Amino acid sequence: MNVTTEALPKGTLLAIEGQVDMHTSPELRGKLRETLEKKSTPIVVDLTKVTFIDSSGLATLIEALQAVGRYGGRLRLCGLSPAVRNLFKLSNLISIFDIRESREDAVK
Repeated sequence: MNVTTEALPKGTLLAIEGQVDMHTSPELRGKLRETLEKKSTPIVVDLTKVTFIDSSGLATLIEALQAVGRYGGRLRLCGLSPAVRNLFKLSNLISIFDIRESREDAVK
């Protein structure tokens, strides 16, 4: 997994590439914590290049959503592949997250 961080005019973009699982989610958690410490909003997590995400990856995103809510910020996800979107649906998380189709829409 690779995570790149980009400052936006408003907020921060984290682009994730590869698999988010129990082995790689601690790295993602660390990157999200760094961004959360800055109280950035919105935080946009681009999942376009994520090939797989498991429950530990979902838990990491849920933790970030809760943390951003504590300071009144926003977390947006974008670029979910059909398989990743299906996992969000099966986990009943599709309505909890602010999910946008494209990066362009998410950074507005």
